[in-house]
Amino acid sequence: MGGVQTATNTVQWYILRGEMKYGPYEYKSLITMIQNGELFDYNYVWAPHMENWTLVGDLQEFSKDRLCRLIETKDHLSGAFKERKFPRVDLVTPVYAHNDHTFFDGNTLSVSENGALVLLNDPLLQLGQKIMINFRVSENNPQTFNALCEIVRKNFSKQRLNVKSGLHYAVRFLQVQDQGMAQLTKWTRGGVSKEETNDGILKVHE
Repeated sequence: MGGVQTATNTVQWYILRGEMKYGPYEYKSLITMIQNGELFDYNYVWAPHMENWTLVGDLQEFSKDRLCRLIETKDHLSGAFKERKFPRVDLVTPVYAHNDHTFFDGNTLSVSENGALVLLNDPLLQLGQKIMINFRVSENNPQTFNALCEIVRKNFSKQRLNVKSGLHYAVRFLQVQDQGMAQLTKWTRGGVSKEETNDGILKVHE
């Protein structure tokens, strides 16, 4: 813990984009870049305490658990995080998606009333692209519904649906069917049973 604390609070960081190196940056600046969609899990960074350039997604300093701890403990770096306007829940449920050319499957990792983080069986989708996502009937979802979405972020993922896929996509909802909005509200703002929260599938994030 102490090593990570020292590295994040005092060390200057550098970013590799193509053949160009940028920096130095403070750790807080990199957090802001991640929040703004300017730095991704598949980008390489380096700091003096590291032997080699390393993917952001492979570093403990930028892990989900580490960043959550900064917020929960009111660390002085917590000011770098944007305040969420919509509650978010971790939710794994199957989806289909369509980009006007191809259907592909996947699953959600988290949802809010404003968007979702999904793992899709297509690594070639681009930022700003619009896709239709169908939330399939599952143990967590009693009825199917569609959501027109815009891709706002794409992240490297070690979790793969198959050899073709290795990306998470953050999507913003542009239009959601009425029954879908009702289900999203239930997931994120109440109505979740004790059994659902205890099995680790659903967890509310303020």
